[in-house]
Amino acid sequence: MGKFNDTVNELLGTVLPTPGTAEILISLASALLLCAVIWLTYRFSNTPASYEPKFAATLVSLALITTILMDLIQSNLALSLGMLGSLSIVRFRTNIRDPRDIGFIFWSMAIGLSASTGHYLIGLSGSLILSVCLLAYRKSSAALEDMLLVIRGSNTDISSIHSIVKDDCVKSMVKAKNILSDSYELVYQVQIPMEESDQMIRGLFDLTGVDSVNLLASQKIS
Repeated sequence: MGKFNDTVNELLGTVLPTPGTAEILISLASALLLCAVIWLTYRFSNTPASYEPKFAATLVSLALITTILMDLIQSNLALSLGMLGSLSIVRFRTNIRDPRDIGFIFWSMAIGLSASTGHYLIGLSGSLILSVCLLAYRKSSAALEDMLLVIRGSNTDISSIHSIVKDDCVKSMVKAKNILSDSYELVYQVQIPMEESDQMIRGLFDLTGVDSVNLLASQKIS
């Protein structure tokens, strides 16, 4: 048992050579270059409505922070374990809207690890492969975002409205129907390309009794 304790104490007290100034600058520069890859991938794998500039900036800063931390602690095993323990008590309660964002977070951390440990080929090749996969998935899915269509008016054949919405939209579903004695309000959840929405709106206004048509895009939460 005493020998085991001596071995552990020896390992904890092991101090590896501290990275030099040139090595630290190279690691930070490498992290910045790889950050350009992850930023471009995040930018073009999201639509303008789903792209979050703050999250993109966080990905870049996370990679640099990881690089700095690794440059600081990799020379001492005891310091590394202490840092790991301190980070384990941190709790993040920010909701992740897109499951892919979790992958981007781990990717950003991997960039920092590869840059700080000098495994530039692993970081670059892995980043390029991930970039191609995510961009290809975005192109192949090309999913339309859900939007809200609100139609208000009076004295209109509601079945005609249903028919126009169903024919012009890729997907439509009635979310609310408020019918009064002299007016009505219909709320749909629809998927429709923006370039085709004008044709649908003109068709709705051609119906007698349609007063207003509102097409609302999903709003981002900052």
